[in-house]
This record gives sequence, C-alpha cells and structure tokens, in this order.
Amino acid sequence: MRLRLFLKLAVSLCLIGSLFYHVDFSRLLSAALSPSLPLLAAVVGIVILQFCIGATRWFLLIRGTGVPLSPWQTFRILLAGMFFNQALPGSLSADTVRIWLVSRHGLPLSRAASTVLLDRTAGLVSILTMLVVTSVTVAKVAPDPNLETVAILVVGGAMVLLAMGLSSADWIADMIEDHRFGRPFAAMLRDSRVLWRAGYRSAIIIGLSYLLHVISALGLWVVFRSISVEVDFLMVLGALPLVILGTLLPISVGGWGVREGLMVGIFVMTGMAPEHALAASILWGLSVIVAASLGGLLWVLSRPGTERVGDVVATLPQRP
Repeated sequence: MRLRLFLKLAVSLCLIGSLFYHVDFSRLLSAALSPSLPLLAAVVGIVILQFCIGATRWFLLIRGTGVPLSPWQTFRILLAGMFFNQALPGSLSADTVRIWLVSRHGLPLSRAASTVLLDRTAGLVSILTMLVVTSVTVAKVAPDPNLETVAILVVGGAMVLLAMGLSSADWIADMIEDHRFGRPFAAMLRDSRVLWRAGYRSAIIIGLSYLLHVISALGLWVVFRSISVEVDFLMVLGALPLVILGTLLPISVGGWGVREGLMVGIFVMTGMAPEHALAASILWGLSVIVAASLGGLLWVLSRPGTERVGDVVATLPQRP
C-alpha cells in the first residue's frame, strides 16, 4: 500500500514538476498568487453547491431502491466522503467512506455499495453524453479535423454498450451474484433495473447529473475570471468531461498532475497561455480542498455516535 501511494505521489510530482519546468514560473506565480479573493470565495460556494446537488441525486437513487436514509443523513455522509477523499487521498476513497457510513445505519454492505455504484453510474452516463459537447467545442480548436467524428463514434459506442448492459442487467446479475466479489455489482444491477423503470425519477437523476457538470464548469470559469483570463464558457463546459475522466484514473494523488496536464493541453489549443491554464487548475483544486474541509467540519460537528472519525480511519478497507 505504501509503495502504491509513493508511486502515485511520484506521478503527481513528476507531472506537476514537468509543467512547472515548461512554463514561465514567475508568470505562473503572478497569476496564482494574485487572484480575486471574492471570486475564489464564490468558487468555494459553487463547489459546496455541487455537494448539495450530488447529495440530492444520491438521495433520489437511495429512495428509488428502498433504502431508508433521510436527505440530511445522505448529505452528511456525502460530505464525509468528500472530506476523507481530500484528506487521505492515498488510502481512502469517497466511495468507500460512503459505503461504510451507510452500512453504519443498518444497511448491508452489498446494498450500501449498490447505492454508491448507481450514483457513479449516473455520473458516468452524463459524462459520456457530455463528451458530445466536448467533441464539438474542442474539435474547433484541435489540429485534427477528424476529432469530432471520432469522439462522437466513441461516445455513441459507449452509450450503446451501456444500454445493452442495463437491458441485460437481471441476466448478468444472476451470473455473478454467487461470487463473492460479484455480489455488490449484482445488487447494483438489480437496483438499476428497478430505478430505470421509474422514468420520471431517472429523468430527474440524469438531469441533476448534467446540472452538476454545468455548475462545475461555472466554477472553473469563475476561477479563470478570478485571474483575469477571458475564456468562452462553452469551451470550459466542453473541456471539463475530458478533465474529469482523466482525474478518475488511479495513477496520481487526488488527480493532481493529471488534471493540470489536461487543463494545460486543452486550453493552450485555444491560445491561452499555459501559465494561466496551470494557475487556474491549481486554484480550482485548492478550492475543492477548502470546500471539502468545510464539509468535513460540518460532518464532524453533526455526526452521531455511530460515525466516529477514528472508526472510519481504522475500519475502512484500504483503497488499492
């Protein structure tokens, strides 16, 4: 485990160090150290708003599968997950924390895992479809004119595979539920079939997923504005799914380094100075840390006796 954490840390440091080496460091410091503080405070507020919307989506998923958690419990547990994800990125994941804390409210681990995996699936569906926006906006400034067609084909294929998987959910669940590691996924697949039959609930959940991306793009756009960089909002909205997908790769600490590299690579194609793209990415990441820390403080102050901080650290399984 320590070796994996060391390797992730090394990847993050190498990527960020490489970016620092290839930019004008004095110009980067000038942009990163002189942002508009009111606008950065607004970014932190936008991130907290994302947490609220994410908790609402997760609550709808939970209620749709018959899990008895209140909106306040759902929100608190999500805040705890986000906090531990930022505080201990090498050993705990937000999803693991959420699964364990939901189980502390009397739900079997398999059902708890099902609700979190469904939440992730809803987010992935929205990211894949948002990549269509990415293909249109990024392709306008990309050197390869075929990028838009390729992106649409990739996204379309992924959506077809996802639809086939949902339509065969019960059959796949029957195949894997007898295996130890397949039980949580079998429960998720069955829950997904129940959920997607409720069309109105599915529409709201997917709508909230899209809203999350729009709000996230707004936060990043405000970060750019805080360092006096003009950038088209649609370009930010289009680039964000690529950045999010990149940070999901388990090769760095909290996505640091990967996020910065993608931000620089994408926005430099629009004519933006690499120092400005890098500064915006760093400030965005720091804003998320501040928002997650505030959320963690709220969780600590409001947690019941069954949700002790020491128990979370000592009992949760380690993330590979």
